[in-house]
Amino acid sequence: MIAAILALALVHESGVSSSRIETVRDDVRVTFTFSLEDLAALVRLDTNRDGLVDPDEWARALPAIFGYLGAHFQIDGCRSEGDGSMGPGRVRATDLRTPVTLALRFLPTRPLDSLKIRCDLFREHGGNPRHIAELPGGGTVVFDADRREAERPLAPSDGRWTWTAGALATLAAMTAGLIATAKAC
Repeated sequence: MIAAILALALVHESGVSSSRIETVRDDVRVTFTFSLEDLAALVRLDTNRDGLVDPDEWARALPAIFGYLGAHFQIDGCRSEGDGSMGPGRVRATDLRTPVTLALRFLPTRPLDSLKIRCDLFREHGGNPRHIAELPGGGTVVFDADRREAERPLAPSDGRWTWTAGALATLAAMTAGLIATAKAC
């Protein structure tokens, strides 16, 4: 649903981006969607000026883009790293409204019981840029000039609780095995 809202927004206005935040085990993965126009304002994309941004040009531009994203979309207690495995494909440089999907992994430096997010993407471009973030377990936050931070607790269904439940199940099975062994002796 958030993708449909973003697609409509991209047709009518620049400076609107979105993300989907997911927790997987101990990592946080954020998948972003930006307009080509917003990314082209950060770094030169069509370096050979052939009118296309091809995978090699993306590969050269992504480190700078990931650096910008990590500095302007932060999760407290995490360091970010770009995920180049889902690099964009070939696009026409003149199709500025083309949505581009990129991903960052956020690696916690300590156990997380909540997500405290700071977002100030594209503020340097002027206007009123907005970023719509879909949070784990549902819910969205709109970051704009009036809101640059949000904090939400992590729900028990997030990946880190799955590991705990799995560890408890293993512990219960081991205990049952020890009891059975003790009774047999």
